[in-house]
Amino acid sequence: MQKTLGYAAILATLLAGQALAGTVTEPLRTQYADISDKMELKLGWQSFKGMEVDEVEDLEGWTAMAEFSIPFGDRFRLRFNYPFKTNAEATVKDDQPMQQGEKVDVEGNGGVYDFAVLTFEHQLSFAEDTGYNLSYYVSGGRVPGRLETTKRDLKIADEFDPMNHTGIVFSGGVKFDRQHSFGQLLANLGLRYYTDSDDLHPNGDDTFPALDAKLAVVFSPWGALHPAVEVTYLGDFSDLNQFSVLPELLYTYKSLDLKAGAEIGMGGTGNELGAVLQAGIHF
Repeated sequence: MQKTLGYAAILATLLAGQALAGTVTEPLRTQYADISDKMELKLGWQSFKGMEVDEVEDLEGWTAMAEFSIPFGDRFRLRFNYPFKTNAEATVKDDQPMQQGEKVDVEGNGGVYDFAVLTFEHQLSFAEDTGYNLSYYVSGGRVPGRLETTKRDLKIADEFDPMNHTGIVFSGGVKFDRQHSFGQLLANLGLRYYTDSDDLHPNGDDTFPALDAKLAVVFSPWGALHPAVEVTYLGDFSDLNQFSVLPELLYTYKSLDLKAGAEIGMGGTGNELGAVLQAGIHF
C-alpha cells in the first residue's frame, strides 16, 4: 500500500511539473509564429492508411522523422526536417500496365509528401508589442532517399519500380499565433511547389503546387495536460486533397515535450486514419 502511494505521489509530482513559465507546448503540425530563444530537437512517428499517389492506392504504413531547429539574432530561426524511414504496403492501381490490384511493399529512407527540408523563419511582430505574433518562412528541400517497391518495372522486367525516387520542393508562407481566453490560437498558411516529383501526385503530375494550411487551438490546461485540436489541408482542390482533423494531448515537463494525437481524414486522397506521436526537448 505504501509503495502504491509512493508511486502515486511521484506521478502527481510529474504531472504538476511544468516547463519554463509562460510556455505552452506546440501542437503536432501547426507551429507558433513566436521564434522563442530555445534550440529544439524532435523525434516523431506517424501511421497512415488509405493514401493515394500516382501508381498505387490504399497506401498503409508509417513514417519516422526528426527535426532540429536553432534560433539566432532574436527574431530568426533555422529548422531542418528529415523523414528518415517509411515502411508501408499499397495496392497497384488498375490503370497500371502490370500487377493491377496486387499488393506491393513500399520501404525506404524518406517520407511520402514530406521531404528533407531546410527552413528559414523571420518573426515580424511580437505579442508584447501588438498582442499577436506574426512571422514568415521560406524553405527548400528534396527527397532524402527513394522509396523502393516490389512493383515490377515494365521496361526492365527483372527489376522493381521505385516510388517517389526523385523530387524537390520549395515552400513559403506565414505563421500567426495569439493568446485568447480559451487558450492559444495558431494559424499557418503556405504554398508548396513540388517539381521533378515522380510517382507522387495522384494524377501523375511531376510538377505541381499545393496549398499548405493549418489551424490549431491549444486549450487551457487540464493540470499539466493541454488538449488541442488541429485542422490541416494539403492539396490543389482537384486530384490532390488531404484534409484532416487531429485531436491531441500535449504534455510538458521541464524541457521535455510529449505529444499524442489521432489523424482523422475527412475525405480526399490523404490519410484516412492514423496515430501521431512526438517527443521533443528544448534547451
